[in-house]
Amino acid sequence: MTLSIAATDLAALFDGIPALLAMEGVNPAPLALPGLSVWQVTRQAGGLRLHRPGSGAEGPGVPVPVPPASALAVVTPDATLAVPLLAWWSCAGPETPPVIEAADAEAALPQLARLALAALSRQAAATAVLHRALAAARQEAEESREAMVSLIQHSSRSGPPAGLSQALALQPSAAGHAVTTQDGRLAAGQALGLKLEGLACLAVHVREAQVAPAGLLRLRLYGAESGRVFGAWLVPGEALVPGWLVLDLPAPLGPVRETACLDLTAELELGDVLALSLDDRQTAPERALAVRGGPAQERALALRLWTAPFGRRFVVPAYWDAEAIGQALAAPGVPMRLPAQVWEGARFPVGQVDWMALGTEAPRLVASFGPGKQLVIVLPAVPVNGLDLLQAEVAVARGDAGQLEAALWLQPDGMPLALESDLVLDGPEARWSGWRSAGAEGGPLLLPLALPLNAPRSMTVVLVLRHAGQVPGQPLRVEWSDLLGFRDLCPPPVPAPRQPLPAPKPSAPIRPAPPPRAAGPVPVAPPKRPVAATASQPAPSGPSAAIVRLQEYFVTPDGGYRHLDIWLEGVLAGPRSWPVLRFKLALRGEGPVLEFRAREGWPTMFSTWPSAEADSWGPFLLVREGDLAGEAFDRLPQERDRHMLAAMVRLLPDAVARAVREAPQAAAEEALWLRLARRLADAMKVPAG
Repeated sequence: MTLSIAATDLAALFDGIPALLAMEGVNPAPLALPGLSVWQVTRQAGGLRLHRPGSGAEGPGVPVPVPPASALAVVTPDATLAVPLLAWWSCAGPETPPVIEAADAEAALPQLARLALAALSRQAAATAVLHRALAAARQEAEESREAMVSLIQHSSRSGPPAGLSQALALQPSAAGHAVTTQDGRLAAGQALGLKLEGLACLAVHVREAQVAPAGLLRLRLYGAESGRVFGAWLVPGEALVPGWLVLDLPAPLGPVRETACLDLTAELELGDVLALSLDDRQTAPERALAVRGGPAQERALALRLWTAPFGRRFVVPAYWDAEAIGQALAAPGVPMRLPAQVWEGARFPVGQVDWMALGTEAPRLVASFGPGKQLVIVLPAVPVNGLDLLQAEVAVARGDAGQLEAALWLQPDGMPLALESDLVLDGPEARWSGWRSAGAEGGPLLLPLALPLNAPRSMTVVLVLRHAGQVPGQPLRVEWSDLLGFRDLCPPPVPAPRQPLPAPKPSAPIRPAPPPRAAGPVPVAPPKRPVAATASQPAPSGPSAAIVRLQEYFVTPDGGYRHLDIWLEGVLAGPRSWPVLRFKLALRGEGPVLEFRAREGWPTMFSTWPSAEADSWGPFLLVREGDLAGEAFDRLPQERDRHMLAAMVRLLPDAVARAVREAPQAAAEEALWLRLARRLADAMKVPAG
């Protein structure tokens, strides 16, 4: 079955205007409302024809390629008449339109009005999403422009290198709180509580260090949202001394809107000790240090962070691990398969090993050997760059699995390996898993082996198998089924989830309105007395904002001026709402000031711009404490603008309390900013109208 339409009408069907489809038996004339595109569906031999009401269904037609996305509903006197149309729709489109079963057009109007309002609400929500996306795109364009200007300034040497600005300072615990290596190992992670953008330098505090030169401390700075590494350092044992360990980035990070996290791993020789200081104060659980295998911590690492403008500072950092930059730290337990070329280069210096493949599967290494025998399988040049763990998987296809013993070795590339005795542990890169046996529960034998923190790009992997049985005639058939790589990561603590809102109750199905009855005398209801509010009715709440973001925290070098640039989304105040608002709360010599701008990147907040002041950045409006107590609202002619300003001022204490948490410098001044916000909120007089 096909749905056809005249070629001249095809463009009008997809013009985006809400469309209503009327089946045969429904007069569409009463449905021809402004802003509504009405179409008649007529049955023809071999299919259906779509045409305008009043125009004929004859003449040549073209198939409708896809259903119109703007279809509002299908009106039909009998639901069975719409079955062929809906069948075509379900095959060609993602979602069928609702069906209004009504004897005539007038009876369909009430349900059509409900559907139209629902469609309007969905369109308004989609428009708000697009507005937010447009605002984000403009911000990114501005960030790109700033980055290009910085690079041009640096390349032309028109400006001096920018200095560092401290963004976070957590002091070492005076009581000696620290996290210490256990058996020469330490794996920990922490969320730093600020964005990656602009980070240029960090420092951790070493409380105690008794580390041989072969010891290593690895630190990785990564984004929590993507897991991508933006900074990595490998610090040798001789550089680990008590005090602050300062680590530079080659250049300040660009406009990366991800949450900064720090992952650190220490690998020392037995008997060595490394202790990293913790913060002098306790912190929230999601900001505390997470130690693998250790108890839950109540403190963060003692560390310092510095920022600098992007493109204005370039250094050669010590201990920098350039090969780790850009790697994506997969979630713990996610395996990464090695390339097929690794298996193609396998060598068998001891024993006989065969290749076996089933169907389209890749060939696997299979060997059969008797009691007391050994096998050695060598895989040279296995790529391990960026990996933290290798795991071999061995399965016993025939025989007693309890008689199998296996060991996995890591050897430097290029070493001659002809016998098992050639395997050594003398080199710093060599590793050995120890002899492992299959468990009584069955299943494959897993051989995990941690890689060195400073592992080269590739290493030689050796699997040694031996039959521990003594009774002749009981061979084992063993298959080396897989070799997987893992990236180790100790994720920071996850904050407790907030209590979700309850799901809305399902709405009752919409039924067609009954036909109107004959007109008669309309009874007049007696006047109702006003219903008094009871204690069970909730009191009206104040203004609220769904999202509060701190765009910028700024302070002049002399401290004489500072401001918070705050972005609000989804602001509600009674029956009124605003999708996006923005303001600056500034502290000048004369007291707190609200600042608004009419420029790119700022939402249009006023119906008519109420100020004639301007500077090099464009028009601006300043609202001081005395203005809120005086004539600030009288200068706004539109009632909606007055309510917007009043809602924003009432929302100031809550918005400021939420915004300062996004910047450590602002959070340190939380009491100051809250006092300024309350001063403005208390000074406001109730606007007229």
